[in-house]
Amino acid sequence: MAFGERFRGYAGAMAGTLQEKRIAQIVQNAVKQSLENPSISLTEATLGSLSRSKSGASIDKETILGITAFWRAVQILSGVIASLPIDVYQVTEDSATKLRTHPISRLISKSPSQLCTKFDFMQTLVLHLVMYNNFYGQILRRGDGRPASIRILDPEPGKIKINETETGTVTYRYKLDDKREIRIPAENMLHVSGLSWNGLSGISIMETFRETFGTAISSMDFVSNFYSNGAMLSGAVTVPQKLDAESYSRMKKSWKESYGGTANAGSTAILEQGATYTKIGLSPIEAGIESAKRFTVTDVSRITGVPQYLLEDLERATFNNIEELGISFRTYTLYPLCQNIQAEFSRKLLSNAEQDEYEIRIDLASLLRADSEARAKRIDALMKWGIINRDEARAEEGLNPIADGTGQDYYIPLNMVNPANPGDQLSLFGNSQTDTNANPR
Repeated sequence: MAFGERFRGYAGAMAGTLQEKRIAQIVQNAVKQSLENPSISLTEATLGSLSRSKSGASIDKETILGITAFWRAVQILSGVIASLPIDVYQVTEDSATKLRTHPISRLISKSPSQLCTKFDFMQTLVLHLVMYNNFYGQILRRGDGRPASIRILDPEPGKIKINETETGTVTYRYKLDDKREIRIPAENMLHVSGLSWNGLSGISIMETFRETFGTAISSMDFVSNFYSNGAMLSGAVTVPQKLDAESYSRMKKSWKESYGGTANAGSTAILEQGATYTKIGLSPIEAGIESAKRFTVTDVSRITGVPQYLLEDLERATFNNIEELGISFRTYTLYPLCQNIQAEFSRKLLSNAEQDEYEIRIDLASLLRADSEARAKRIDALMKWGIINRDEARAEEGLNPIADGTGQDYYIPLNMVNPANPGDQLSLFGNSQTDTNANPR
């Protein structure tokens, strides 16, 4: 058995063991909950436990995106990647030429799907990657085998299953909304995955960081409940005599109407018949909610790779380090993400024969357009050393070529001499041996 197959088997077994332990614990807790409260069925208790963290918060795609720092991180990542140009390049040993005439060029740069633009498609791709660590897109091909469009598939757990045979053949099974199941061969599935145990399916972000997200959601719920109760701490109202059911209900309703909700915040409680109020809860400050919010931003930054200053946390940002943080973001977050996406695009959208000559690339250089000074220095250096000509520099700025064609010329400094053939440079000046700086005698 090949090493890759053994590794995938070991990784799959490890992931399976951890999942089995979690499910066993969930079922055990569900049985206990159902026995304690017979009105809750075992199925309801089990499903409820599967989607909750230890803090009791419900964990799903909607509640996670409700975390403001996470929403902003997803918005930044997906927006930046979707804004970058993506094209087909013809690659040789010493050059890479953009090909706008390639058959799939329009597909990837304009409209990968029949239902959306390139921007919407790439934004959805990154959203699925950040949320589920997997993006699935069914490649619909024309009669000649060329990709015609890419259909975005739902990455929710249970919708897609991956089957790998002993020979290494991979097939995807996708469950449609009407419960029917279709089989998609690997060559027709655009599957971009993140960190993975087996090299096929990315590790679930929501499952891995369930407790981190749960703590953040619980903090928001705590503050919401605090204000819904009139910004008053939870406590107990005690009376010297025993209350019957009617008196208890009336007192509870009266208290909530008089002191519940933010409209009644700060109201003075009036207690009758010897009733007393005893505080038994914590205020947001005492509960450390502000610290928890800061930790949430830090955790989201770690999970997504988006710097904290981009999540509106400028506590540690200075004018001296923001530029370095931006470079770090491009190097350690955007660059690997783009490499992952363009590698899968090249592998599935280009034919096997084309992959030795062509590549699909995402142009990260366009990010420099946001910094005019850095952009000017870059163009100046490239033109000065004859790497690009004036027309190419104008094209980067969205300008038309020079009309008379002189923009196609390349220039280098006059003091540049080829050490192997210094005479070539001297010939440019008539090969004069006269020293014009010599003093006359």
